[in-house]
Amino acid sequence: MPSMDPAPKASVKTVVSPDAPPFPAERPADLNMYGDLKAFSDLDLDDIAVAAAAVCRTPIALVSILDGDQLWFSARVGTDQPSGALANSGCAPVIARRVPVVIPDMMADPETRKNGLVCGALGLRFYAGYPLFTAEDEVFGTLCVVDLQTRPQGLLQAESNGLAALARQAMRLMEMRRETVAQERRLTAQQIRRERATRQARQAEAERRHTLEKYAIQQAAGAAGGVGIYEYDLTSGDIAVSPEVCRIIGLPVTDVVTVRQWMAQVHEDDKPHIPVLSQLLDGSAPLKLEYRVVRADDQRERWVLRQGVLDRDEAGRPVRLIGTIQDITPERNATSRLTTLLAVGDALRMATTRSQALTESCRLLGQRLEVQRVGFAAITVRDELFTVDQGWCAPEMPVVSGEFSFKAFRRTSDFLRSGAVLILDDLSSPSWMREEREACRAVQIEAQIVVPKMDHGELTGCLFVHSALPREWTLDETSFIRTAADRIFAALDEWDAETRQEIVNHEILHRLKNTLSIVQSLAHQGFRSVDDQGPLTTFTSRLVALSAAHDLLMRRNWQSTDLASLVQGVLTPLGVENRVQVSGPFLKLGPDTATSFSMLLHELATNAMKYGALSVAEGTVSLHWTMTGTGEGAVMALQWREAGGPQVTPPARTGFGVRLLKAGLGRHGKTELHYAPMGLCADLTAPILSLATV
Repeated sequence: MPSMDPAPKASVKTVVSPDAPPFPAERPADLNMYGDLKAFSDLDLDDIAVAAAAVCRTPIALVSILDGDQLWFSARVGTDQPSGALANSGCAPVIARRVPVVIPDMMADPETRKNGLVCGALGLRFYAGYPLFTAEDEVFGTLCVVDLQTRPQGLLQAESNGLAALARQAMRLMEMRRETVAQERRLTAQQIRRERATRQARQAEAERRHTLEKYAIQQAAGAAGGVGIYEYDLTSGDIAVSPEVCRIIGLPVTDVVTVRQWMAQVHEDDKPHIPVLSQLLDGSAPLKLEYRVVRADDQRERWVLRQGVLDRDEAGRPVRLIGTIQDITPERNATSRLTTLLAVGDALRMATTRSQALTESCRLLGQRLEVQRVGFAAITVRDELFTVDQGWCAPEMPVVSGEFSFKAFRRTSDFLRSGAVLILDDLSSPSWMREEREACRAVQIEAQIVVPKMDHGELTGCLFVHSALPREWTLDETSFIRTAADRIFAALDEWDAETRQEIVNHEILHRLKNTLSIVQSLAHQGFRSVDDQGPLTTFTSRLVALSAAHDLLMRRNWQSTDLASLVQGVLTPLGVENRVQVSGPFLKLGPDTATSFSMLLHELATNAMKYGALSVAEGTVSLHWTMTGTGEGAVMALQWREAGGPQVTPPARTGFGVRLLKAGLGRHGKTELHYAPMGLCADLTAPILSLATV
């Protein structure tokens, strides 16, 4: 019996044919469906190869695995070559025919004789191989033995049976290994999935904590800034809200409110402006909106600003409205109060009477504050009287007017004398107002603010704001009322100052006219015995012209007048206002210039009535002035032209009238007289700036 020991692996030297394709130095990581054969123990497969070589008494045995057109030797005895080509190999017919193949002489086989290992120096001669089938009946590879000597008789029956048994054992081993590898891979995959799930869970938890922390920060920041956050689910109709949202609309703190709960807090007048669900879905709804809400807890009206963005799904359909809501009542009130203050200033400025100024400004205050009465009372401390001047009250409130004694409002009067503002939220609260409750309730006062008007430390009046219901006055409302009161008091001071100035002006004018009358009487007495009364008449008319100029200036508080009014005032007393054609732009005249102009115009008019164009019915006079230049270089040019009167000749002597005309407007102006035969021509020029300021 031949020896069963296999030939040593170093006994066969590997010779690679020049025609053989090159082989990789290492087997790949993934050969086929069985995975990486490195997972198998070398001893497991090597033992199969050793046993095959021993059973068949060959020096070489191989476990070959098919991979495309290559054979990979996962176990080998008698050679160190890791792989070989499938073509022209003994394994090719085994794999192709799916049956065991024995080739007694490979040099005699037409296919294998082409193999470099057969025809080359190595000289392989005998081949016997069994196919390796998978559980799916697919050829996986071969278990083969190779000899360097030909074997015409092939394998003995015992050798063939042994080789077949070893092939089956090899496949069972690799099947078990495959299951083991698959199980290991499944376990590894499960472990990887568990580890991934653990990492994802940790990451999700970290993100959740981060989101909660971020949300808490946002909530805290929103609460600090008065900003609430909401999320409106357009599908369910639920609105997730932050605590600040609940505080703004006066609801108990909750996480979710319904659309019905939300709309219940919207002011009735503003509900038509709230977009409906269909508008949100089609994108036509405004995402920024200001409207009023009525708080659920205290029924107070508040203005809110709602802003948001639409969150859409993958198809682009809106699914959520996410945004913020903010109480903007203070900002709205501040804007409204500023607008009201501007309107009060306009009313005071545009009013033509003191009564109109008070009534309109009080109405604006009352309507803005939504109170029932606003008015002004003059106060006479010496007589201990409140005198209600003018004011405004709501239609349902009784009108308050006339005089009221300090005795009925002793506490209030004492408080106002100190110069402090009286702020009363509820008439029933302070005990020190007990003695005034009856008097206050007689005119329906339950809350009030009274601002004193002080002149040089003395109480002279007050602005009062009355509410028929108890009311908690805010600091902004108090500040607003005080600011409005200051403006009204300043306007009243101006009205009173103008009234006093008119009284003084009338008194001065009266005394001036008395003085001019005395001068006129003295002149008449002095010229009583003179036969020629012409100079007296001229003197008297000059006094009248001077008085007319003073009347005009007095009506303007001795400030200024304009040239057109002055011309009318001079010509009308003379009865020639319709015979003088007057034209020219508006020209402001100062007090002194107005007096000089009145004397000049009077002299020209009376001279024309005596000697010139106005002495005959067909005579005419043209009075025209123009302005040229700008700024300090602007100049006025006045032209007096007579026509249709007697022929004019230069005077033989210069009288007072001529000297007055030539003197003109003094050092600031220039006068030229031309005695043309058809009528007198007078040209006056002067800087406009000096005319208005002198």
